[in-house]
Formats: sequence, structure tokens, C-alpha cells
Amino acid sequence: MITVLIDHSVSGVSSDGSPPSLLMLPVGARTLLQHLACCIGHLRNGDLLVMPDFPYDRSYEKHIGTRGVPGVRVLNSSALIDIMKSDGLAEDLLVIDPIQWPIHPVDVHAILSSHSGYAGFTHAVAVGTDPDSIRECVEFDRQGRVQCVRRHFQRTNWPQVASTTNFLSIGPARAVGNARFRCLSELRTALSAQGVLNYDMPIPLDAVSLIQPAGMLSLNEQILARLFAGEESPPDGFIRDGEMLIGPDARVHSSARLIGHVAVHPGAVIEKEATILGPTVVGAMARIGRGATIAQSILAADTVVASGATVRHSLAWGQCSKPSSHCSINSYSETSDFKVLGEVISGTAKPHVSKVHRIRLRIEEAAKRIGDVILSLIVLVILAPFMLIVAIVIKLESPGPVLFKHRREQKEGKEFSCFKFRTMRNNAHHEQRGLYKNSILDGPQFKLADDPRITRVGHILRRYNIDELPQLLNVILGQMSLVGPRPSPFRENQLCLTWRRARLSVRPGITGLWQICRTQRAASDFEQWIFYDVLYVRSMSFWLDFKILLATALTGGGMRRVPLSYIVPKHKKVGSPPD
Repeated sequence: MITVLIDHSVSGVSSDGSPPSLLMLPVGARTLLQHLACCIGHLRNGDLLVMPDFPYDRSYEKHIGTRGVPGVRVLNSSALIDIMKSDGLAEDLLVIDPIQWPIHPVDVHAILSSHSGYAGFTHAVAVGTDPDSIRECVEFDRQGRVQCVRRHFQRTNWPQVASTTNFLSIGPARAVGNARFRCLSELRTALSAQGVLNYDMPIPLDAVSLIQPAGMLSLNEQILARLFAGEESPPDGFIRDGEMLIGPDARVHSSARLIGHVAVHPGAVIEKEATILGPTVVGAMARIGRGATIAQSILAADTVVASGATVRHSLAWGQCSKPSSHCSINSYSETSDFKVLGEVISGTAKPHVSKVHRIRLRIEEAAKRIGDVILSLIVLVILAPFMLIVAIVIKLESPGPVLFKHRREQKEGKEFSCFKFRTMRNNAHHEQRGLYKNSILDGPQFKLADDPRITRVGHILRRYNIDELPQLLNVILGQMSLVGPRPSPFRENQLCLTWRRARLSVRPGITGLWQICRTQRAASDFEQWIFYDVLYVRSMSFWLDFKILLATALTGGGMRRVPLSYIVPKHKKVGSPPD
């Protein structure tokens, strides 16, 4: 097998020379090259090929050999083609591109085993571990500017997902032919142009962009966490001292303070009274001056931080000589707190909640659930004769079921069948796609000024919100609450992920703030919908639910608007509703 690792130049230009290559950046107790070599099990064989996508010289080759993996060969795309023609016609080509790399351990051998026997190319694609089955990809250029944002739903737009999170490809070397490529997306394009079979293998892992500082910092945080948890072993010669990993010949002054997970690579020097806050990695032969402060950063090999200088939330290299300032010449600083950023990227961020507060929340949730069931049963018993009459009228007017069941999302994104009295002719939802262009609402909602699918009885049921009475059954089943955000299908929940995360943290409701307080009922309603849902989640209480239920009853199910200040007097603390 011919194994190739693609190397990239870290974005930007250093004032005192070329920036470091991606593969030579330190992560954990190794360089990224060594880390990848461990992942594919070739650390001792020395049969790896490194193909930079930038011009390189002898010093680059020397660094790859001395600080990377001994025996690694560096070549360009032309040399790779020559190798495949001369030696690799009967071999497979394994190409790894760390621009996108999974943040958690990768079982490369399992991927290779799954590919075995396939005549085409297999492309491993990190599809994420999010059970919500959605990925949002943000693409940057080399200057860190956002180029586009893409949201992908399961296998919809699968080629676009594959092209942005493809981190490994394997297939017969002869299939590549004379194709030149600098990244996996170019390899995929070349293979498709030549008619080569391609198979995208979904891998349930979260990936980060290592060409961006946030991605490198996040990967480094996760690797350090695994090292200090004993899930991975450091290289030979490293000594663990509390929350420090010290490499061979590294020197740390006794007055220096190292707090949190910190790895100091071989030959690095940390002088008097320096402060280092983890997760941080100090690269080989780097030097941190007296009184300098390093916080949650990666210092490349040979970096020099002057006395009194500060490097914070950065990927830094070269000379950092400005006292009491960020190392801004040769680094990329993140304006947001890295610890939070890293946890969010990896999907492990959890707010800190005290034990007492958790118990109180559980008691309130249980009490609300009991109240929902009791009130729903009482209302169902009282309205049962009326609901029976409605069902008979619906059945007499048009053929089809009395109840319409629509798939909606409840708490934590689980789907359920939401019940309503049928107000349209049977199977009318199949006609909705062709009518979208006539919708009078913004956002993902759909409404027609004069919907031809609605029956005569349906108009009456909708006008007085009678069609939603069967949702009391959903409340009893535990899928809904009497008060909460409006239950919505998966499609509608994707337009604003922050809003989605908030509204799906609680049970959806038959009524809520949006139903009784909104002003834009005819159009331009989406922003208000977001505002009221988030406000409700942030302000939840028994008293708030009682006022919403009372207002719903007094206004005939929200037929007349109630001023928000009557329901949430302090709502201005979190902003006013959009006009």
C-alpha cells in the first residue's frame, strides 16, 4: 500500500520567515505528523510519504525527518505519479488530508477492512455524532474569511458533505492515472472525471478544520484530555508530573506556574515566573521568557516568547516580542474563549448546574407533568361530547380520517405524531410542495391567503382553534405540554440552530407566548416566533404557564393579542420582540 499524507502551509505570513507546516505543528505530546502516523499504525515502519501542497526546500525535508517520523519521504505530485506508475500498479493508494480531521480517535484499520474488495475508491466522510442528523459546515479561505455556510440534512446534498468533511480516501493506485491533486477534493474531482467508481463511507465522528486555529486548539484539547486520562500513552521519554507532560531535555524553572493540561516538547525552556494555562502545548526547542503568560495556546517548534509577553488562545510561532500584549505578529488569536469553543466543536459542552438546582428543576418538571395530565383529562371529559360531534361533521363532509397525524419534533428532537382534527381534504399535504411559491409567510412556515385545500368545516375549526383539541391526547402521552413552544416538523427547525436548541429543550405546547402575543399574524412572523420561543424557555415558571393558559382562555385561543408586558413584565431585559 502506498500511504500519502498531504501537508499544508498554515494560513498567513510570518514576519521572520515562512509559517510552519500543518503536519509539523505540535498537538498533545507529538507533532501532527506523528499523531497521524500513530493513527494509521506506521510509526515504526518509516514507509510514509508526505506530499506538501506548497514549495519546500531541504530544511523542510530535514525537519520532517528529525521532528516527524524517521524514514518519511517527501515528494511532490509528479514524483507520486512516477511511483504509482513504476511500483504501485498492483497496490492501493491511501491518502490522508488533515485539513479536516476527526476530533476523536479514528479506527483507520476498520475503514480499510470495509473497503477491502471494492474496485473503486472509498472516501471516509466524517458525518458527526449529533443525533439530530444535521451538519452545518462553515468554509473559510486561507485568510480565515468565511466563504459560505452550508447546512446538510442526513444524506441530502451528500456530495457536498463528502467534499467538505472527507478526511481519508483509499483505492487502486492505477485508477488515479496521471491526476495531480493537492487535496482530497481535487482527488475526488479527478477520479469522477475519469469515471472511477466512488463510494462515500459515513463515519460517525465530529471533524474540525485543522487549517483554522480553532480546529487545531480543539483537537489539541481533546488529545491532551485523553493523555492525562490514561486513554493514550505519551512517547518514550516523556515524564508526567501532575498535570504536566515534560519531554526529554525540556527545562521548566521551579518558579514557573503550569496550570491545567500542559505538554512541553523536547528541548523547550520555560523561564522564571512564567505562567502557562492549559490546555497548552509548547513545541520542541521553544523558549518562554521570564514572566511571560501563555493561555490555552499552541506554540510551534522554535517559537520564542519574550519576557512579559502574553500569548492567549492562539496558534503562535516565530518571535513573540511584545511585552504585555498578544503575540499578534505570528499568531492567530481567537476572540472567543477557547475552552468553550473547543467543547462546543467536539459536542461535549455542558453548562455547570449545581446539584440543588438540578433537583429543583426535576421537581418542577415532574409537577408540571402531573398538572398537564390532570388538566388534560378534565378538559377531555368535559369536551368529549363536543369533540364527538366535530368528528361526525368532519366525516360527513369529506372522505378520509377524522384525525390528521403529522410528524413533529418534541423534547430533545424526538419525533412524534401530532394529532389535529382534519381540516383539509384527504392527502392535501401532498400538494403543499407545489404551493410553496404562494406562501404569505416568511421563514419555514407555510400559509396561503385562501388555501383551496381547506374544507368548509375546516375553516370554522381553524378560526376558533378547535382543530388543535386532539393534541390533549399528545399531552397525556407525554409528547407535549399544555404550554410550550409550538410543535414543528424537522424541516422548520433547521433555519436557526440556536432557536432550535432552545425550543427542543422543553416539551412543545398546545399554546404559548407566540400564540397569544404575536402581532405579525399575516406575514413576517418568523422573527417573532424565534423571540417568543426563546423568551418562554428562559422565563419558564408555574406562574408564567398559568398566565398563558388564562390568556389563551380569555382570548378564545389567541384570537385577540395580549401585550407581552402583561405576561412577562421584565421581558425588556432580554430584548423586545421584532416588529
